[in-house]
Amino acid sequence: MKLFRLMGMALLATLLLAAIIPVGAQDDEVPVLILPIDLAQFLPGAMFDFRVEVHAAEMPENFSISINGEDAAAFFGAEATEESWEFGGNVVRFNNEGAIPADFAVEMLVGSFYNANFGQLDVTVTDGVISAGEGVTLEPTDDPAIFNIIGGAGDGLAATLGFNADGELTGVDIGGLAQFGILAGALPTKSQSVIWRGVMLPEAGDYTVEVTAAGTTREAVWTAREPMAGTARNVILFIADGMTVPMITAARIASRGIVQGTLNDNFYMDGAEAIGLAHTSSVDSLMADSANTLSSVNTGHIGSVNSTGSYSDTSPNRLDDPRTETFAEIIQRTRGLSVGVVTTSDWSDATPAAVWAHGRDRGDANRAAYVVQALDAGIDVIMGGGARRMLPNTAEGSRRSDDRDMFAEFEGAGYTIVTTATELDAAMGELPEQLLGVFTPSDLNVWLDRNVYTDNLGDFTDQPGLVDMTVAALDILNQNENGFYLEVEAASVDKQMHPLDQERALSDLIEFDFAVGAALEWAAENAPDTLIIVTADHGHGYEVYGTVDVERFNAATDDAGRIAAIGIYNGAGYPTYTDEDGDGFPNWEASRVFAGTVNNHPAYSEDFQVSPIPRAPSITNESGANIDNPDDDPNGLPMNANVPGGSGVHTLQDVPVFAFGPGAENIMGIYHQRDIFFHMAAGIGLNPAAEDGMISVAAPETAAAGFDPSLLAIVGAGLAGGFVIGRARRK
Repeated sequence: MKLFRLMGMALLATLLLAAIIPVGAQDDEVPVLILPIDLAQFLPGAMFDFRVEVHAAEMPENFSISINGEDAAAFFGAEATEESWEFGGNVVRFNNEGAIPADFAVEMLVGSFYNANFGQLDVTVTDGVISAGEGVTLEPTDDPAIFNIIGGAGDGLAATLGFNADGELTGVDIGGLAQFGILAGALPTKSQSVIWRGVMLPEAGDYTVEVTAAGTTREAVWTAREPMAGTARNVILFIADGMTVPMITAARIASRGIVQGTLNDNFYMDGAEAIGLAHTSSVDSLMADSANTLSSVNTGHIGSVNSTGSYSDTSPNRLDDPRTETFAEIIQRTRGLSVGVVTTSDWSDATPAAVWAHGRDRGDANRAAYVVQALDAGIDVIMGGGARRMLPNTAEGSRRSDDRDMFAEFEGAGYTIVTTATELDAAMGELPEQLLGVFTPSDLNVWLDRNVYTDNLGDFTDQPGLVDMTVAALDILNQNENGFYLEVEAASVDKQMHPLDQERALSDLIEFDFAVGAALEWAAENAPDTLIIVTADHGHGYEVYGTVDVERFNAATDDAGRIAAIGIYNGAGYPTYTDEDGDGFPNWEASRVFAGTVNNHPAYSEDFQVSPIPRAPSITNESGANIDNPDDDPNGLPMNANVPGGSGVHTLQDVPVFAFGPGAENIMGIYHQRDIFFHMAAGIGLNPAAEDGMISVAAPETAAAGFDPSLLAIVGAGLAGGFVIGRARRK
């Protein structure tokens, strides 16, 4: 009987909904979201998901989608999957973990409640009578948290109140069949959606997508770019996270030295055959993050902040957003190339994960999923930190919500597992086909702590450096005669600029440049047909504006004296960093140092001198406000906060792009960083629409009516619900 009553409630809700929708609602405009977005660019034959959302209670009867005037289902040769959900609003989640408070009174029920299926329920109390809609009352029982429903579709069912652990009312449960949470603000928005998974644009050209829904017509114009010929076999992409030109300049001077305005030597990246500038803004923000920026580089699509390899929709599942195939996935699928990732961060972090991952945000749940996606994708070489993402949730320090032991799963898939620099060196004696190196629970320690302030390493004293990891990855990947793609990240340039630690950031940038130099030397000896690109994902507002007389600064008794110790223009002179052992890394404990700051920061103090421990310039007080950390730079100049939060943030500036080898000439110019994806593709002559992925082979002809399903069968075999691609191990 309860089931029939619930069905009656659903029917009642439907009738009520129909009653309040005005005649002619089908003619009203409704919000429409098209993903991929307007102005999106593609390679012909590259796979992607296509979603259209209509934000309405139900899909309008006149809903239609066409591509270049042809029905979308006919164009793609497949019907879409229909989905619906709701998003946004402000509804308290029903919770019954707590008990009814002693002071509870029925007047506390007054308000609105909400259920996704049945909508809004308004409760009033008048002269002790509890009304829950026209003709419906709630009758108290011996249990003060339970009421009997009298009248309406729920007649005879029990309404049980829910309270959280703090004794706060969270909603009501109707007969164990439907839960209504408290409506604390705006109503959620209903979304109706259709999606095609794993489709493509068959040939170069413009494609106009037109969507009609009720009184709304929306268009998006997509461009499939003509594939370009190239002669490179391999691609190495170097990313110094957060690197900017001022950082390069400062690191170069500190590392190489300067005399009479002339550098003693250049950085390795300075010898690039081509240099460009890339802007980094995302779909939803001028200032971007590492997830969407490196996704732009790896997919050619501009996404939203926090998104990886996908366009952000409004669905509740943060892993089912429309996917865009990555450069790595395309070359694996069409050309059989090997793929590797080297990073000084947790290897599931935003920059490395952009090589293979798909998801809307960078939270723990998605990052745990990215680890699984990497295994499914068959990434051949992975090195970095992040053991906590590998351990089952029963292990101490795990950041997984499941009981999967990912170390065991990678080992079972044939990977050689190493956890120290010593083990990595031993593994290279007989090159493995696939290698997973995870050396710390989270990020690797920075160069300065691994080599100078080693007390900061704790139990992890045997970590490899970026140069050693890069060369090891190249040796393993080069076993594949088809070629390879390797992404190398110096993550802590960014991770140390956030806490305003210039010496740790610049030291890691120097190490990064040595890794570039090692790759250039390796390529010259082993694979001259290698395109090497060096760039950043985004910038920080770091700059050097003078130098500081350290002795005078530290002897000052007030801020005026400290400021007087800062030299500008011809009063600055040169810093006195030295390099006694000639390894290219300066002794930061100098008598005259950079007056280097970040232009955005919380409240903190700055003494411009290297800290023997990693910096924590800002702390949170008892009220939750960010304040100057008195233990960080107690003798520093006070800096007033000019950003919310407790660290510096990313900034808008274009980032430099350096290139070496075949295809480097494409890097010249100023462009959005998504073009780097197309430059990498051009470097190796990638044409995903060709049967062998080569530009030298013409793409299959398509029928005039639109998309040829046989093409999808050729290049999309094994794809289902996205781009999680398992590959047989190559011999």
